[in-house]
Amino acid sequence: MRKQLQIFLLVSIFLAALSVSSAQIPNAGFETWTALGSPTSWVTLNVPTIATPITQSNDAHSGSSSMQGTVVSYLGVSPYPPLAWCGFPFSTASGALNGWYKFSPIGGDSIEIAVLFYKSGSAIAAGDLVLSKSASSYTQFSVPISPSQAPDSAWIEIVITSTNGTTHVGSKFNIDDLSFGPAKTGVQELNSTAPAVFALSQNYPNPFNPSTLITYQIPNNGTVRLDIYDVMGRLLTTLVNEEKSIGRYTVPFDGSKFTSGIYFYRINVITRDGKSFSQTNKMILMK
Repeated sequence: MRKQLQIFLLVSIFLAALSVSSAQIPNAGFETWTALGSPTSWVTLNVPTIATPITQSNDAHSGSSSMQGTVVSYLGVSPYPPLAWCGFPFSTASGALNGWYKFSPIGGDSIEIAVLFYKSGSAIAAGDLVLSKSASSYTQFSVPISPSQAPDSAWIEIVITSTNGTTHVGSKFNIDDLSFGPAKTGVQELNSTAPAVFALSQNYPNPFNPSTLITYQIPNNGTVRLDIYDVMGRLLTTLVNEEKSIGRYTVPFDGSKFTSGIYFYRINVITRDGKSFSQTNKMILMK
């Protein structure tokens, strides 16, 4: 998974040269697949004959197929989670990525769906959704995005993750019929429970170039400050410094103005009922 960034950049350049409409997601219904077993226009970490966590399924929401992702055993030992991503030209300031999914989790695994909008190579908006409860029939999801301007490209990533960093063999999803548009109202949200604990997740992707997503959650209303530091401990920029209500938030960080290296992001939270939380994580910018 650590090679995903380099592969993504190559694929983005390739896709930009194709005649892909800027108003749609390539192969959004996962109807066409390559000879190597990946959905056309998407990148996966499939290793033919060794590990193929992403496969074509005839269990579709519409059409004849969907994308199925299963945590498999890599060389008979390590869990190997499914990961698929797609970068493509896109020029509409859409409010959400919508789609349909089924999910059979094991051991607390979740589906994470991340979206980034870019303008001139810099991230301008992000959306992130974690689906943790099972769905035996196709259920609609909506990943809210709040772009302040129209992008020129977009990036979508879908993966099975786990809070403790280890996924479980057999966890499986089906994803179908992706589309950009307004955020859907009345969508059954299976992970809408308020967070029970504070958390600062590892940025994703990591290493990154030039943009990445930082996700945090707070179980109480309070003041949140999220800062970026260099290895000398110097404050470089502040991403968040405001009152936030209970919930889970995703913030894009654009490192295009910084050099390659190790950086740190630190969150400080003081809630209205007097609780506090601080945590620092490391991230790697690789140009």
